[in-house]
Amino acid sequence: MDAVFLYPATSAQLVMEKRMEAIANNIANADTTGFRRDIPIFAAKRPTLSKANSIGGAEDPTGGKSILPIPWFPVLDEVVTDFAQGMIHVTENPLDVAIDGKGFFQIQTPNGIRYSRNGSFRLSAEGQLVTQSGNPVLGEGGPITLPPGLIRIDEEGRISVKGNDGGAPTQIDLLTLVSVADLSKMKKIGDNLFEIVNETPTILPQASVQQGALERSNVDPIIEMVAMISAMRHYESVQKAIQGADDISQKNVNQVGQLQA
Repeated sequence: MDAVFLYPATSAQLVMEKRMEAIANNIANADTTGFRRDIPIFAAKRPTLSKANSIGGAEDPTGGKSILPIPWFPVLDEVVTDFAQGMIHVTENPLDVAIDGKGFFQIQTPNGIRYSRNGSFRLSAEGQLVTQSGNPVLGEGGPITLPPGLIRIDEEGRISVKGNDGGAPTQIDLLTLVSVADLSKMKKIGDNLFEIVNETPTILPQASVQQGALERSNVDPIIEMVAMISAMRHYESVQKAIQGADDISQKNVNQVGQLQA
């Protein structure tokens, strides 16, 4: 078989496998609070052609790249994160907090401060506001420790607690949300957390949150399933093309052998 055809065809299959991995991860996290889906971006072998995302279409939701149907022999250019907001689901749990608009919670981890849209919090045995993994949530004064009582978080992130003595609520801390101008600097590190690379985050003074609610994943399972079917068909089409080319090569070899005989 001609290597000029075999190499790009095999490369195309490997790219489709990477595409399937990204789609499968999106589908697996369709119910993960605050999850942001990944979008593979492809380019043709000829760099003069425009790039295409994993689904195709007229507009790139990640901001500004031209979109065309996926090339027949694509290369994986990059995998970007779609930061579009997910739907807000009311839970009525006072420790659930959804971000309405831009921003990320600051989370203290053993490896330093990381960032998340997942506002499913709980109280530790010491009364500290933590993630479900046990990492402290950071406020204006650092880790947030709450006394017993009725917890109230207003739209601007001010945390107040009304004690059991029936007195007036006392403001304890302020949830400080941060962001960066270039969201491409935010890289996933697992456990629904991001780290910021080569940029300093800024506090959002106009950030808005909603207590008793959670932000759903921004994954649309139907769109991802369509993309998965497309990737499978693309893979199968290239496989058939490789098989067809191999059959032609075998036939040519046999014919040459007959002529020499």
